[in-house]
Amino acid sequence: MIGPAREAAYELLCRVEMEQAHSDDALNSEVVSRLDPRDRNLATEIVYGTLRWRGWLDHILEGAVAGSWRGVRPETRILLRMTLYQISRMDRMPDHAAVHDGVELAKRSRSKRAAGFVNGVMRSLARLRPWTAADFHRDCPMWARVSVPRWLWKRWQHRFGTDRAFEFALSLNRAPRAAFRRSSGLAADADLPSGFFPSELVPGAFLAGEGHPGRVEGGWFQDEASQLIPHLFGPLEGARVWDACAAPGGKTAILLERCRPCGCVVSSDMDLTRAARMAAALQGRAEEGPGIVVADAALVPPFRRDFDAVLADVPCSGLGTLRRNPEIRWRVRPDQLTEYSKRQARLLESVSRAVRPGGLLLYSTCSTEPEENEVVVERFLQAHSGFHIRKPEFPAGIGSWLDAQGLFRSYPGGRLWDGFFAALMVRDA
Repeated sequence: MIGPAREAAYELLCRVEMEQAHSDDALNSEVVSRLDPRDRNLATEIVYGTLRWRGWLDHILEGAVAGSWRGVRPETRILLRMTLYQISRMDRMPDHAAVHDGVELAKRSRSKRAAGFVNGVMRSLARLRPWTAADFHRDCPMWARVSVPRWLWKRWQHRFGTDRAFEFALSLNRAPRAAFRRSSGLAADADLPSGFFPSELVPGAFLAGEGHPGRVEGGWFQDEASQLIPHLFGPLEGARVWDACAAPGGKTAILLERCRPCGCVVSSDMDLTRAARMAAALQGRAEEGPGIVVADAALVPPFRRDFDAVLADVPCSGLGTLRRNPEIRWRVRPDQLTEYSKRQARLLESVSRAVRPGGLLLYSTCSTEPEENEVVVERFLQAHSGFHIRKPEFPAGIGSWLDAQGLFRSYPGGRLWDGFFAALMVRDA
Protein backbone atom coordinates (compact mmCIF):
# COMPACT_ATOMS: atom_id res chain seq x y z
CA MET A 1 0.00 0.00 0.00
CA ILE A 2 1.27 3.47 -0.92
CA GLY A 3 1.37 6.12 1.80
CA PRO A 4 -1.42 8.68 1.15
CA ALA A 5 0.91 11.65 1.67
CA ARG A 6 3.40 10.44 -0.96
CA GLU A 7 0.60 9.56 -3.36
CA ALA A 8 -0.85 13.06 -2.99
CA ALA A 9 2.57 14.72 -3.28
CA TYR A 10 3.30 12.88 -6.53
CA GLU A 11 -0.05 13.89 -8.03
CA LEU A 12 0.49 17.53 -7.07
CA LEU A 13 4.07 17.63 -8.35
CA CYS A 14 2.85 16.25 -11.68
CA ARG A 15 0.24 19.02 -11.83
CA VAL A 16 2.87 21.67 -11.09
CA GLU A 17 5.37 20.44 -13.67
CA MET A 18 3.17 19.13 -16.47
CA GLU A 19 0.05 21.29 -16.13
CA GLN A 20 1.85 24.46 -14.99
CA ALA A 21 -0.24 24.63 -11.81
CA HIS A 22 0.92 26.89 -8.97
CA SER A 23 2.15 24.97 -5.94
CA ASP A 24 0.08 27.00 -3.45
CA ASP A 25 -3.09 26.38 -5.48
CA ALA A 26 -2.28 22.67 -5.77
CA LEU A 27 -1.69 22.38 -2.03
CA ASN A 28 -5.03 24.06 -1.31
CA SER A 29 -6.90 21.58 -3.51
CA GLU A 30 -9.19 18.72 -2.54
CA VAL A 31 -6.30 16.26 -2.94
CA VAL A 32 -4.71 17.69 0.21
CA SER A 33 -7.83 18.69 2.14
CA ARG A 34 -9.01 15.08 2.37
CA LEU A 35 -5.78 13.97 4.08
CA ASP A 36 -5.48 13.82 7.85
CA PRO A 37 -3.35 16.60 9.40
CA ARG A 38 -0.19 14.48 9.69
CA ASP A 39 -0.32 13.34 6.07
CA ARG A 40 -1.24 16.86 4.95
CA ASN A 41 1.90 18.23 6.57
CA LEU A 42 4.04 15.47 5.05
CA ALA A 43 2.63 16.01 1.56
CA THR A 44 3.23 19.76 1.86
CA GLU A 45 6.84 19.22 2.95
CA ILE A 46 7.53 16.80 0.08
CA VAL A 47 6.00 19.11 -2.55
CA TYR A 48 7.69 22.31 -1.40
CA GLY A 49 10.98 20.60 -0.59
CA THR A 50 11.19 18.86 -3.96
CA LEU A 51 10.47 22.11 -5.81
CA ARG A 52 12.88 24.19 -3.73
CA TRP A 53 15.76 21.73 -3.97
CA ARG A 54 15.17 20.56 -7.54
CA GLY A 55 18.52 21.93 -8.82
CA TRP A 56 20.46 20.15 -6.06
CA LEU A 57 18.46 16.94 -6.55
CA ASP A 58 18.95 16.99 -10.32
CA HIS A 59 22.69 17.44 -9.91
CA ILE A 60 22.85 14.23 -7.86
CA LEU A 61 20.49 12.33 -10.15
CA GLU A 62 22.39 13.30 -13.28
CA GLY A 63 25.40 11.50 -11.84
CA ALA A 64 23.35 8.46 -10.84
CA VAL A 65 21.39 7.88 -14.03
CA ALA A 66 22.95 6.01 -16.92
CA GLY A 67 22.43 8.00 -20.09
CA SER A 68 20.78 11.40 -20.44
CA TRP A 69 18.90 12.81 -17.43
CA ARG A 70 16.85 14.96 -19.80
CA GLY A 71 15.84 11.82 -21.65
CA VAL A 72 14.07 10.43 -18.58
CA ARG A 73 10.27 10.71 -18.75
CA PRO A 74 8.86 13.69 -16.77
CA GLU A 75 6.79 11.47 -14.49
CA THR A 76 9.83 9.37 -13.65
CA ARG A 77 11.98 12.43 -13.01
CA ILE A 78 9.38 13.67 -10.53
CA LEU A 79 9.37 10.32 -8.71
CA LEU A 80 13.15 10.26 -8.50
CA ARG A 81 13.33 13.83 -7.22
CA MET A 82 10.68 13.44 -4.54
CA THR A 83 12.13 10.11 -3.36
CA LEU A 84 15.68 11.50 -3.24
CA TYR A 85 14.43 14.56 -1.35
CA GLN A 86 12.91 12.33 1.32
CA ILE A 87 15.99 10.19 1.87
CA SER A 88 18.51 13.03 1.66
CA ARG A 89 16.92 16.11 3.25
CA MET A 90 14.14 14.92 5.57
CA ASP A 91 14.93 13.85 9.11
CA ARG A 92 13.61 10.56 10.43
CA MET A 93 12.35 9.49 7.00
CA PRO A 94 12.95 5.72 6.54
CA ASP A 95 14.72 5.13 3.23
CA HIS A 96 12.89 1.89 2.59
CA ALA A 97 9.45 3.53 2.93
CA ALA A 98 10.29 6.34 0.51
CA VAL A 99 11.86 3.97 -2.04
CA HIS A 100 9.02 1.46 -1.76
CA ASP A 101 6.36 4.09 -2.43
CA GLY A 102 8.39 5.56 -5.29
CA VAL A 103 8.59 2.15 -6.95
CA GLU A 104 4.89 1.42 -6.40
CA LEU A 105 3.93 4.77 -7.92
CA ALA A 106 6.23 4.05 -10.88
CA LYS A 107 4.30 0.82 -11.54
CA ARG A 108 1.26 2.94 -12.38
CA SER A 109 3.09 4.80 -15.15
CA ARG A 110 2.83 4.09 -18.85
CA SER A 111 6.46 2.98 -18.99
CA LYS A 112 7.04 -0.73 -18.33
CA ARG A 113 10.64 -0.04 -17.33
CA ALA A 114 9.88 2.78 -14.89
CA ALA A 115 9.50 0.71 -11.71
CA GLY A 116 12.75 -1.19 -12.20
CA PHE A 117 14.56 2.00 -13.16
CA VAL A 118 13.35 3.90 -10.07
CA ASN A 119 14.13 0.92 -7.85
CA GLY A 120 17.69 0.57 -9.17
CA VAL A 121 18.57 4.26 -9.04
CA MET A 122 17.11 4.94 -5.61
CA ARG A 123 18.47 1.82 -3.90
CA SER A 124 21.91 2.69 -5.21
CA LEU A 125 21.65 6.29 -3.96
CA ALA A 126 20.27 5.17 -0.59
CA ARG A 127 23.27 2.87 -0.19
CA LEU A 128 26.03 5.18 -1.48
CA ARG A 129 24.61 8.52 -0.26
CA PRO A 130 27.01 10.56 -2.46
CA TRP A 131 25.87 13.88 -0.93
CA THR A 132 27.64 12.88 2.31
CA ALA A 133 31.02 12.36 0.62
CA ALA A 134 33.81 14.74 1.63
CA ASP A 135 34.36 15.99 -1.91
CA PHE A 136 30.69 16.40 -2.84
CA HIS A 137 30.39 19.95 -1.51
CA ARG A 138 33.66 20.95 -3.16
CA ASP A 139 32.69 19.61 -6.59
CA CYS A 140 29.02 20.64 -6.55
CA PRO A 141 28.56 23.83 -8.63
CA MET A 142 27.33 26.89 -6.75
CA TRP A 143 24.02 27.13 -8.61
CA ALA A 144 23.22 23.51 -7.68
CA ARG A 145 24.25 24.03 -4.04
CA VAL A 146 21.67 26.82 -3.68
CA SER A 147 19.24 25.17 -6.12
CA VAL A 148 18.51 27.92 -8.63
CA PRO A 149 18.87 27.85 -12.43
CA ARG A 150 22.38 28.50 -13.66
CA TRP A 151 21.37 31.74 -15.46
CA LEU A 152 19.77 33.14 -12.32
CA TRP A 153 22.77 32.27 -10.16
CA LYS A 154 25.15 34.00 -12.59
CA ARG A 155 22.92 37.08 -12.63
CA TRP A 156 22.82 37.31 -8.82
CA GLN A 157 26.51 36.51 -8.51
CA HIS A 158 27.36 39.39 -10.87
CA ARG A 159 24.99 41.77 -9.07
CA PHE A 160 25.64 40.92 -5.42
CA GLY A 161 29.01 39.19 -5.39
CA THR A 162 29.50 35.46 -4.71
CA ASP A 163 29.14 35.44 -0.91
CA ARG A 164 26.07 37.66 -0.75
CA ALA A 165 24.44 35.92 -3.72
CA PHE A 166 25.01 32.53 -2.07
CA GLU A 167 23.47 33.67 1.21
CA PHE A 168 20.54 35.29 -0.58
CA ALA A 169 19.78 32.32 -2.86
CA LEU A 170 20.13 29.81 -0.03
CA SER A 171 17.70 31.82 2.11
CA LEU A 172 15.01 31.29 -0.52
CA ASN A 173 14.89 27.61 0.38
CA ARG A 174 13.61 28.40 3.86
CA ALA A 175 9.88 28.17 4.45
CA PRO A 176 8.12 31.57 4.47
CA ARG A 177 6.55 33.00 7.59
CA ALA A 178 2.77 32.93 7.43
CA ALA A 179 1.10 36.32 7.87
CA PHE A 180 -2.56 37.16 8.12
CA ARG A 181 -4.77 40.21 8.35
CA ARG A 182 -7.98 40.67 10.30
CA SER A 183 -11.24 41.38 8.57
CA SER A 184 -12.26 44.98 9.16
CA GLY A 185 -15.31 43.97 11.18
CA LEU A 186 -13.24 42.18 13.83
CA ALA A 187 -12.71 44.14 17.02
CA ALA A 188 -9.18 45.45 17.46
CA ASP A 189 -8.94 43.98 20.96
CA ALA A 190 -10.16 40.52 19.92
CA ASP A 191 -7.92 37.65 20.99
CA LEU A 192 -5.13 36.77 18.60
CA PRO A 193 -5.00 33.20 17.30
CA SER A 194 -2.51 31.06 19.18
CA GLY A 195 1.01 31.38 17.87
CA PHE A 196 0.59 34.77 16.15
CA PHE A 197 2.07 38.13 17.07
CA PRO A 198 1.62 41.62 15.59
CA SER A 199 4.09 42.89 13.00
CA GLU A 200 6.19 45.76 14.30
CA LEU A 201 6.23 47.28 10.81
CA VAL A 202 2.94 46.65 9.00
CA PRO A 203 -0.25 47.94 10.70
CA GLY A 204 -2.88 45.23 10.99
CA ALA A 205 -0.53 42.40 10.01
CA PHE A 206 0.03 39.42 12.29
CA LEU A 207 2.90 36.98 11.89
CA ALA A 208 3.05 33.32 12.78
CA GLY A 209 5.61 31.79 15.06
CA GLU A 210 6.72 28.18 14.91
CA GLY A 211 3.90 25.67 14.51
CA HIS A 212 1.31 28.19 13.36
CA PRO A 213 -2.26 26.94 12.79
CA GLY A 214 -3.40 26.27 9.26
CA ARG A 215 -6.51 28.41 9.49
CA VAL A 216 -7.48 31.68 11.14
CA GLU A 217 -11.01 32.80 11.88
CA GLY A 218 -11.86 36.40 11.04
CA GLY A 219 -8.91 37.07 8.77
CA TRP A 220 -7.02 35.93 5.69
CA PHE A 221 -3.47 34.99 4.85
CA GLN A 222 -1.38 37.54 2.92
CA ASP A 223 2.39 37.99 2.91
CA GLU A 224 3.67 40.73 5.21
CA ALA A 225 5.45 42.63 2.39
CA SER A 226 2.33 42.45 0.23
CA GLN A 227 0.29 43.92 3.10
CA LEU A 228 2.82 46.74 3.49
CA ILE A 229 2.52 48.11 -0.06
CA PRO A 230 -0.81 50.02 0.32
CA HIS A 231 0.50 51.72 3.46
CA LEU A 232 3.24 53.47 1.47
CA PHE A 233 0.63 55.96 0.23
CA GLY A 234 0.30 57.37 3.73
CA PRO A 235 -3.08 58.72 4.96
CA LEU A 236 -5.93 58.02 2.51
CA GLU A 237 -9.03 58.97 4.50
CA GLY A 238 -11.63 60.27 2.07
CA ALA A 239 -9.43 59.60 -0.97
CA ARG A 240 -10.54 58.34 -4.35
CA VAL A 241 -8.25 55.39 -5.19
CA TRP A 242 -7.76 53.12 -8.20
CA ASP A 243 -6.18 49.68 -7.70
CA ALA A 244 -5.34 49.10 -11.35
CA CYS A 245 -4.14 45.45 -11.32
CA ALA A 246 -6.10 44.37 -8.32
CA ALA A 247 -6.73 40.60 -8.44
CA PRO A 248 -6.79 38.65 -6.18
CA GLY A 249 -7.80 41.64 -4.03
CA GLY A 250 -5.66 41.59 -0.89
CA LYS A 251 -4.30 45.10 -1.40
CA THR A 252 -7.76 46.38 -2.36
CA ALA A 253 -9.08 45.23 1.02
CA ILE A 254 -6.41 47.25 2.81
CA LEU A 255 -7.07 50.31 0.65
CA LEU A 256 -10.76 50.07 1.50
CA GLU A 257 -9.94 50.17 5.21
CA ARG A 258 -7.59 53.12 4.78
CA CYS A 259 -10.06 55.20 2.75
CA ARG A 260 -12.86 55.02 5.30
CA PRO A 261 -15.18 56.58 6.13
CA CYS A 262 -15.91 58.65 3.04
CA GLY A 263 -13.38 57.58 0.41
CA CYS A 264 -13.84 55.08 -2.39
CA VAL A 265 -11.81 52.40 -4.14
CA VAL A 266 -12.15 51.24 -7.73
CA SER A 267 -10.46 47.93 -8.54
CA SER A 268 -9.84 46.55 -12.00
CA ASP A 269 -8.58 43.43 -13.71
CA MET A 270 -8.56 42.61 -17.41
CA ASP A 271 -9.84 39.06 -16.87
CA LEU A 272 -13.54 38.59 -16.13
CA THR A 273 -12.99 35.35 -14.19
CA ARG A 274 -10.32 36.89 -11.93
CA ALA A 275 -12.51 39.96 -11.38
CA ALA A 276 -15.44 37.74 -10.35
CA ARG A 277 -13.24 35.77 -7.94
CA MET A 278 -11.94 39.01 -6.48
CA ALA A 279 -15.48 40.28 -5.90
CA ALA A 280 -16.38 37.05 -4.11
CA ALA A 281 -13.18 37.07 -2.02
CA LEU A 282 -13.71 40.67 -0.90
CA GLN A 283 -17.17 39.97 0.47
CA GLY A 284 -16.88 40.15 4.22
CA ARG A 285 -13.36 41.57 4.21
CA ALA A 286 -14.54 45.14 4.40
CA GLU A 287 -17.73 46.90 5.42
CA GLU A 288 -18.19 48.22 1.89
CA GLY A 289 -16.78 46.56 -1.22
CA PRO A 290 -14.94 48.33 -4.02
CA GLY A 291 -16.28 49.22 -7.40
CA ILE A 292 -14.93 46.47 -9.64
CA VAL A 293 -14.22 47.11 -13.31
CA VAL A 294 -13.13 44.63 -15.98
CA ALA A 295 -10.56 46.64 -17.91
CA ASP A 296 -7.04 46.38 -19.31
CA ALA A 297 -4.97 48.85 -17.32
CA ALA A 298 -2.50 49.08 -20.22
CA LEU A 299 -5.12 50.90 -22.30
CA VAL A 300 -6.62 54.37 -21.88
CA PRO A 301 -8.20 54.55 -18.38
CA PRO A 302 -11.99 54.19 -18.68
CA PHE A 303 -12.83 56.87 -16.11
CA ARG A 304 -14.26 60.39 -16.33
CA ARG A 305 -12.57 61.59 -13.15
CA ASP A 306 -8.96 61.40 -12.02
CA PHE A 307 -7.89 59.73 -8.78
CA ASP A 308 -6.13 60.96 -5.66
CA ALA A 309 -4.04 57.80 -5.61
CA VAL A 310 -3.37 55.01 -8.13
CA LEU A 311 -1.76 51.68 -7.29
CA ALA A 312 -0.08 49.80 -10.14
CA ASP A 313 0.92 46.47 -8.59
CA VAL A 314 1.82 45.10 -12.00
CA PRO A 315 2.11 41.53 -13.30
CA CYS A 316 5.73 40.41 -13.10
CA SER A 317 8.05 37.42 -13.09
CA GLY A 318 7.31 36.70 -9.42
CA LEU A 319 10.99 36.12 -8.67
CA GLY A 320 10.49 37.77 -5.29
CA THR A 321 8.15 34.97 -4.21
CA LEU A 322 10.46 31.97 -4.70
CA ARG A 323 10.20 31.00 -1.03
CA ARG A 324 6.42 30.81 -1.32
CA ASN A 325 6.20 29.70 -4.98
CA PRO A 326 9.42 27.74 -5.60
CA GLU A 327 8.37 26.42 -9.01
CA ILE A 328 8.69 29.92 -10.50
CA ARG A 329 12.50 29.68 -10.50
CA TRP A 330 12.26 26.74 -12.93
CA ARG A 331 9.72 28.44 -15.21
CA VAL A 332 11.01 31.96 -15.77
CA ARG A 333 13.43 32.42 -18.66
CA PRO A 334 15.92 35.30 -18.82
CA ASP A 335 14.42 36.66 -22.05
CA GLN A 336 11.04 36.98 -20.31
CA LEU A 337 12.34 39.75 -18.05
CA THR A 338 12.55 42.08 -21.04
CA GLU A 339 9.00 41.20 -22.09
CA TYR A 340 7.71 41.81 -18.58
CA SER A 341 9.52 45.14 -18.50
CA LYS A 342 7.85 46.30 -21.73
CA ARG A 343 4.41 45.34 -20.46
CA GLN A 344 5.05 47.02 -17.11
CA ALA A 345 6.16 50.23 -18.83
CA ARG A 346 2.93 50.31 -20.85
CA LEU A 347 0.86 49.78 -17.70
CA LEU A 348 2.65 52.51 -15.78
CA GLU A 349 2.33 54.94 -18.69
CA SER A 350 -1.40 54.26 -19.00
CA VAL A 351 -2.43 54.42 -15.34
CA SER A 352 -0.40 57.59 -14.77
CA ARG A 353 -2.96 59.44 -16.90
CA ALA A 354 -5.58 58.83 -14.21
CA VAL A 355 -3.62 60.58 -11.43
CA ARG A 356 -4.89 64.06 -10.58
CA PRO A 357 -2.42 66.95 -10.21
CA GLY A 358 -0.92 66.61 -6.76
CA GLY A 359 -2.01 62.97 -6.62
CA LEU A 360 0.08 59.86 -5.91
CA LEU A 361 1.16 57.00 -8.15
CA LEU A 362 2.53 53.84 -6.54
CA TYR A 363 4.33 51.30 -8.73
CA SER A 364 5.12 47.87 -7.24
CA THR A 365 6.17 44.35 -8.21
CA CYS A 366 6.95 41.11 -6.40
CA SER A 367 10.20 40.82 -8.35
CA THR A 368 13.80 41.32 -7.28
CA GLU A 369 15.10 42.08 -10.78
CA PRO A 370 16.12 45.59 -11.94
CA GLU A 371 14.54 45.28 -15.42
CA GLU A 372 11.13 45.06 -13.78
CA ASN A 373 11.82 47.60 -11.05
CA GLU A 374 14.34 50.45 -11.16
CA VAL A 375 14.65 50.40 -14.94
CA VAL A 376 10.89 50.77 -15.48
CA VAL A 377 10.65 53.65 -12.99
CA GLU A 378 13.74 55.46 -14.27
CA ARG A 379 12.52 55.37 -17.86
CA PHE A 380 9.06 56.52 -16.83
CA LEU A 381 10.43 59.50 -14.90
CA GLN A 382 12.72 60.45 -17.79
CA ALA A 383 9.71 60.58 -20.11
CA HIS A 384 7.35 62.27 -17.60
CA SER A 385 8.86 65.35 -16.04
CA GLY A 386 5.57 66.03 -14.23
CA PHE A 387 6.18 63.09 -11.87
CA HIS A 388 8.90 62.69 -9.29
CA ILE A 389 9.77 60.26 -6.48
CA ARG A 390 8.31 60.94 -3.06
CA LYS A 391 10.04 59.22 -0.17
CA PRO A 392 7.40 57.24 1.78
CA GLU A 393 6.95 58.26 5.39
CA PHE A 394 4.46 55.54 6.31
CA PRO A 395 4.26 53.14 7.98
CA ALA A 396 6.48 54.02 10.93
CA GLY A 397 9.89 52.44 10.53
CA ILE A 398 9.72 52.28 6.73
CA GLY A 399 12.93 54.31 6.44
CA SER A 400 14.99 51.21 7.21
CA TRP A 401 13.75 49.62 4.00
CA LEU A 402 14.26 52.57 1.65
CA ASP A 403 17.34 53.37 -0.43
CA ALA A 404 18.82 56.86 -0.90
CA GLN A 405 16.27 57.62 -3.64
CA GLY A 406 13.33 56.59 -1.49
CA LEU A 407 12.67 53.29 -3.31
CA PHE A 408 11.34 50.40 -1.23
CA ARG A 409 12.76 46.86 -1.39
CA SER A 410 11.94 43.90 0.81
CA TYR A 411 14.62 41.42 -0.21
CA PRO A 412 13.65 38.06 1.32
CA GLY A 413 16.97 37.51 3.06
CA GLY A 414 16.98 37.68 6.84
CA ARG A 415 13.26 38.51 7.12
CA LEU A 416 10.90 35.73 6.04
CA TRP A 417 8.76 37.78 3.66
CA ASP A 418 8.44 38.11 -0.11
CA GLY A 419 10.69 40.28 -2.23
CA PHE A 420 8.73 43.39 -3.25
CA PHE A 421 9.83 46.59 -4.94
CA ALA A 422 7.87 49.85 -4.80
CA ALA A 423 8.28 53.43 -5.99
CA LEU A 424 5.96 56.16 -4.71
CA MET A 425 5.60 59.07 -7.13
CA VAL A 426 3.70 62.34 -7.00
CA ARG A 427 2.29 64.26 -9.94
CA ASP A 428 3.15 67.95 -9.83
CA ALA A 429 0.19 70.21 -9.21
